[in-house]
Amino acid sequence: MPPVTRPRSGFSASPGAAEPAMPGRADAQDAGGVRGALRGLLGVVRQIVGAPDYQRYLDHHAASHPGTPPLTPREHYAEFVTRRFGGGATRCC
Repeated sequence: MPPVTRPRSGFSASPGAAEPAMPGRADAQDAGGVRGALRGLLGVVRQIVGAPDYQRYLDHHAASHPGTPPLTPREHYAEFVTRRFGGGATRCC
């Protein structure tokens, strides 16, 4: 028996098979899903290293402090840096 070969990705060896998808709107939608997944991953990494997540702050602020203006991204980051590194020792030991 001859060895079984697989067609290369996106192409079919049989005649009359569907053509591979061309770049276009569907690919743009898939890219949006990839971007969303990357944003989520970046959020997890930020939580692990303790970096501020401005969108998460905005969500919390809207839910917990309605009617008061939120900090700007620059003010939010400055407050994070002050809490993390300013005003005394940053080590536990």
